[in-house]
Amino acid sequence: MKLVFDNFIFALKVTLNWCRYFGIFIPDELTGRRQKLLVQAYSVFMFMLFIGFFIITQIILFILVWGDLSLMTDVGLVLGTNLALSAKIAVFFFKREELASILKKNDDTLRFETREEGKKIISEIDRETNAFMKVFFCFGVGTVIAWFLSTPKGELHIATWYPCDTKRSPAYEIIMIHQLAITADLLMLSMIAVCRCRVKLVGLYLQTICDDLPCNVKNKLTSDEEVIVAKRIREYVIEHQAILDCISELQNHFSPALLVQLLTSVVIICVTAYQLAVEKSSDLLRKFTMASFLFAMSTEMFTFGYQGGHLSHDSMEVATAAYSCPWYTFPTSLKRSLLVIMIRAQQPALLTAGGFTTLSLETFVTIMKASYSFFTVLQEATD
Repeated sequence: MKLVFDNFIFALKVTLNWCRYFGIFIPDELTGRRQKLLVQAYSVFMFMLFIGFFIITQIILFILVWGDLSLMTDVGLVLGTNLALSAKIAVFFFKREELASILKKNDDTLRFETREEGKKIISEIDRETNAFMKVFFCFGVGTVIAWFLSTPKGELHIATWYPCDTKRSPAYEIIMIHQLAITADLLMLSMIAVCRCRVKLVGLYLQTICDDLPCNVKNKLTSDEEVIVAKRIREYVIEHQAILDCISELQNHFSPALLVQLLTSVVIICVTAYQLAVEKSSDLLRKFTMASFLFAMSTEMFTFGYQGGHLSHDSMEVATAAYSCPWYTFPTSLKRSLLVIMIRAQQPALLTAGGFTTLSLETFVTIMKASYSFFTVLQEATD
């Protein structure tokens, strides 16, 4: 195993190595049963150390504070969010080989790109994922600082990590440390972004399929040029299908975890907004951390909706790119081949949360509306 795992996309390189050393996801090619068992044991140990211990403690605390609605809410938020994180980690643990294969295929494709236009597309996706990484990093650093500021001097021990005394120990900082520092979300988002990149590259290939071929007087392809174009179309069809298969695999692997995350986010956004509205404490730092957590959870769902929506849009743009090439110079056989790609591209590549809803910006708006509706009901019930 290499000391540092490499990837062409910088955000993926950072998150892969971070998750690798924490045992969340180890994408290395493992040989031998002993090596695989050691890696699995290390992953289970790190999970129990950083996540499992919190879940067990929160379940016990939830039982102990039963009857106190305020404390039950705080403990429930921590427990629910850690369960959502556990669902994502379970995907990386049980689907390690499949996800590692997807990562390798995507990385090889991006490294072999030589066109300037293609490199520009890769650079745009790289900047986009880097921007997500910076936002997540800022949230992580901010919540760590808030946690230290909200904990009295001399009382920084394991007991203050749990909301037995919500004035001393806000639960929200610990949730965000887990969610953002471990970067499970960013890893999933970056893998989706790379698939988007490959889809856009296929569109570029189809749009420029004849750019290096000379145009004759009759505006028709010669027999030699027909052979070249036919070979290229065949390669692009294979590449397009490979990308769709890759997206389908990600859909199958990520869908259950995304459903858990979506349901958890709706509840947490609603309850946190409710607590923020009815909070009578004069502790401004506590209110700030609650507001930060509310904004962070909303941002998390927005990023998944953003990537899912743009993936669907970019996959349909392949048809437009195919139509933009000089198809009128092709013989009938090549026109039919191009038509097959266009028809297939009209069916968007979708990512769903458990098959119930599609990840898109429209879904994000629906989630926010649903959370606001629940918040209004709770507020009216209190009044």
